Amino acid sequence: LEHICYDMQDVQMLEMLKPCIEDGFVIQDREVALDFIGNRGTTTGLSRDRRIRYAQEILQKEMLPHVSMAEGSESKKAYFFGYMIHRLLLAAMERRELDDRDHFGKKRLDLAGPLLSNLFRMLFRKLTKDVYRYLQKCVETHKEFNLTLAVKHQTITNGLKYSLATGNWGDQKKSMSSKAGVSQVLNRYTYASTLSHLRRCNT
Repeated sequence: LEHICYDMQDVQMLEMLKPCIEDGFVIQDREVALDFIGNRGTTTGLSRDRRIRYAQEILQKEMLPHVSMAEGSESKKAYFFGYMIHRLLLAAMERRELDDRDHFGKKRLDLAGPLLSNLFRMLFRKLTKDVYRYLQKCVETHKEFNLTLAVKHQTITNGLKYSLATGNWGDQKKSMSSKAGVSQVLNRYTYASTLSHLRRCNT
């Protein structure tokens, strides 16, 4: 509570937090809280231990990864999460202005490195799935496993070429859901138009 409400005499903020505290009062134990999170995950029908491990992984790797993804970073994340809620409550009580969502400082930029690494990760996962499928087929039909046929080297090459050529970032078969216009031919009409194109941002 002290991570969210810095002044314990602030009755208005404490009143706004009261329903959340009342809702969460039933959970008093850390393991019960982790089980509560694990129960609401994408994977269902897991044992309690696996649900707890799943919740720990989400909190460690997926929640506020920019703060830290290392073990034992819970207190850092708690402080940051409390600060976020504090700012939200201040805006709700009209004590501070709402953040300008169009402000450049509030944007997260997906630059060339992360975009290419995510694309490669997706293509590599597709390659491993194809190898697994081929291996399964060989086991079922009692055929000899041929590494040359199993590893389709064109999967990654063609995937990268397709995305860089068309600008549709993602799987070719799922082009409707992939991001469009990520890579473009640089405008070279004039020096000013080149600079303008380089500074453009897709939101």
